[in-house]
Amino acid sequence: MESNHFAEPEVRLFLHEKNELISLSLEDYIIGTVAAEMPASFDVEALKAQAVCARTYALKKLIDKHAYPQGADLSDDINVCQAFRDTNSENSGLSRPNLNRIKKAVESTRGEIILYQSQPIDALYHSCCGGRTDSGWGDAANIPYLQPVKCNYCQDSRHFSEVSQFNNATIKGLVGDHSNKLKINILSCSPAGRANQLSINGKTISAARLRRQLNLPSQWMSFHINDKQTEITTRGYGHGIGLCQYGANGMAKKGKSYQQILKKYYHDIDIYKLPY
Repeated sequence: MESNHFAEPEVRLFLHEKNELISLSLEDYIIGTVAAEMPASFDVEALKAQAVCARTYALKKLIDKHAYPQGADLSDDINVCQAFRDTNSENSGLSRPNLNRIKKAVESTRGEIILYQSQPIDALYHSCCGGRTDSGWGDAANIPYLQPVKCNYCQDSRHFSEVSQFNNATIKGLVGDHSNKLKINILSCSPAGRANQLSINGKTISAARLRRQLNLPSQWMSFHINDKQTEITTRGYGHGIGLCQYGANGMAKKGKSYQQILKKYYHDIDIYKLPY
């Protein structure tokens, strides 16, 4: 009888800091990605959810034939792909028990990916949503499986809600303004309320640039302007789209399975096991 199984895929991974190309099995790559992207101390069901997300994200990159340096299939540069940690290295920073937990989570979900209408999804994820996930905006605004959901599980993150203070001159300097007064308006928002475009003293700036320049944890922000300083209150950490990692851990600690976690953060999905 012919087997319906095929060989586990090999991937070529570009290590951007070393400017080096390595080859490894897909499942070994997922171990390294989960180790880099989620705290190993998280509940094993959260780690399983992360493994399925990371595998789906990688497979979609492979299908889309995203171009990476040196002809690589994937990259460890988080600006264009997922992070990766070499768990075989003595400098991995992982204890043996934590590494074993990650390996168990990956092995127990071996080959599993997320599908929407029979196609792998763009399995976006982030650290903490601050109470509500978001949908994409712009070209990504109408992706049916990436729609806002209320999340009551991520309060354990130190970034759930926090206040940062900045000199008014620093904020005005972002748009080259040096007047005495400071006025900030949010001009447009994402569907769930994260800032998209702002104006500082009438000059437009993207919230993404403000976040980057001030090293803020997210674009879900509000402002309280005083004479010399401004308090910026932010909610969550990351772009807020897709799986909330701290939310996944909160759900897992309340006894939810990784399948239940994934189906909360991605709408109308199926979990499919690749036959290898």
